[in-house]
Amino acid sequence: MKAGSKILVAPLDWGLGHASRCVPIVRFFIANGFEVVLGGGGDSLRYLCTRFPELTYVELPSARMTYGRRGMVSLPFLFSMFRFASNIRREHRALEKIISDYSIDYVFSDNRLGLYSEAVPSFYMTHQLNFDNGFLNRSAARMMKRLHLRYINKYRYCLVPDVDGEMSLSGKMSNTDLSVKHIGPLSRFYGMKVAKVDEEFDLLLLSGVEPQRTVLENIFIKKYSSMPNARLHIIRGVPSGDEISLPANITSENNPSDERIASLIVSAHRVFCRSGYSSLCDLAALGRRAVLVPTPRQPEQEYLAEHFKGKFGFVAYSQDELQNLDLQEIHYESEWNYSYLCKIDEIMNLVNMGA
Repeated sequence: MKAGSKILVAPLDWGLGHASRCVPIVRFFIANGFEVVLGGGGDSLRYLCTRFPELTYVELPSARMTYGRRGMVSLPFLFSMFRFASNIRREHRALEKIISDYSIDYVFSDNRLGLYSEAVPSFYMTHQLNFDNGFLNRSAARMMKRLHLRYINKYRYCLVPDVDGEMSLSGKMSNTDLSVKHIGPLSRFYGMKVAKVDEEFDLLLLSGVEPQRTVLENIFIKKYSSMPNARLHIIRGVPSGDEISLPANITSENNPSDERIASLIVSAHRVFCRSGYSSLCDLAALGRRAVLVPTPRQPEQEYLAEHFKGKFGFVAYSQDELQNLDLQEIHYESEWNYSYLCKIDEIMNLVNMGA
């Protein structure tokens, strides 16, 4: 792989987590003279295009995920999975044309199963290779693992954005017998110089799909409405800039810059957020712990919340537990020295694999 090569970088578009962790990958390719073409759809692609407006981008077929109030055991989610399976074939067909039209030399897929190619080397990145996490039926876990491995084997390389061994952030989720390369946790905040905000406040980082994103937002608004002496700042993370009515001690902003988000995270007295893997890697990069509230009935987040609670000293509550808690009684050690972050030379090793 050499400077001047063209590489398609395409994250899965379920939320912004996959797109945000591709930021350091894109930056690296650009810094080393590669021509990057962004691929994806929806908010995920818009996120990357906002941060890299100079790059060419292509739309890929997308299958929007829908969670009901019962999470992964709901009919909306099951219908979403049928759409997702069909979409794998559509994006594979679309890739063949994109490779030809844009003279693509390499493909880098973050959890997009259909972007494998026999024409050019293809890289597949994922942190989840094992679904037997204690929150999912074992038969379903085995079935999902077999299906996932079937597609991973179509790629030339499988990359895990984590470290191997005792200090793994993804825990048993990345356990595998496959030949994989661990490239360390990825974060958009990697190497960023962060200025602190000289204010006293708690921070709520909202993310994920509806309706649970809004359910959590409403829980915190109700809680802090009865705590007039406590201040809450909300990063809302919604596509549109719709305004909501808030009491005087609650402020919010929607989709601020990465620099602003990092500044708020390192400055907040307490941070509340979902336990999505990309969010946890961001916290590792910034050296902060948080109060984790996994999306209800989303097994990956439920496992990661328990893993980070037991292994790394985080605090974790289910959404139902949170509603009955006095938030002022939640205390934890906010500073976290996790030093196993992705290094530029490790990304170089990743690139050289395709040489």
